[in-house]
Amino acid sequence: MSACFLPYPFLSDQPFLPNDLIVGACLGFLFFAGQFFCFLALKNGEASLITPIMGSKPIFVALFLLVHGLSTEQVTWEIWLASALAALAIALLCWPSKDTKTSWLALALALATAATFGLLDSLVPHFTHQSSPLNVLFFVFGSVGIYSLCLIPYTEGKFFPRRKNSDTWMWTSATFMGAQAVLMSIAIGLYQVPTAANVFYACRGLWAVLLIAWLGKKMQIKESGSSASTIIRRGIGACILIFGVWLTTDP
Repeated sequence: MSACFLPYPFLSDQPFLPNDLIVGACLGFLFFAGQFFCFLALKNGEASLITPIMGSKPIFVALFLLVHGLSTEQVTWEIWLASALAALAIALLCWPSKDTKTSWLALALALATAATFGLLDSLVPHFTHQSSPLNVLFFVFGSVGIYSLCLIPYTEGKFFPRRKNSDTWMWTSATFMGAQAVLMSIAIGLYQVPTAANVFYACRGLWAVLLIAWLGKKMQIKESGSSASTIIRRGIGACILIFGVWLTTDP
């Protein structure tokens, strides 16, 4: 992910400032903490339990924007409603089955993930425009890479030997995560629309359901065995999500 931001300084028309490094390192730590909480939550609980809680991120973004008032984005009633609908839609799309055990630690970590990322996205638009947005974003994600290196001593098993199957999927997913980070950084850091961007980002729940249904057999996931009530619930969630996204668009 950090490697995807290496070209940013070459695209900027301003030199580095000392404050860029300080702000980038602080915001980068928030991103690192959010990722850390996210993977711990997934390690301690089922993804179908964690994802609905993470869907509350747009609400945290709107809440933090209202509290610190640093963003130029106006938090209207449509934004509040869209944020709440996004969280509700994610819950309907990914709500666990009855036989799934609840991990309160995982739920708490998922809530911490949503809150941490929400705080980060609410701060980025303000601090990136205090200097060159591209330079600040370079230090944000560059510091994430440095912080992540500190986790290597705590990895389970051998870190450096290549694992044929898992590493292929790991590098593939890392590439998509890097592309996602670049696109989100442009929307939030350059165009200063953190709440609207996160409502659109909440569509990941819908895409996840569709992709699993499409690739389920190849990934050995028995998605076709879902009950009728689950399919109906997910359909309702998809409709709510689309309506929430529509609320954030300009008339």
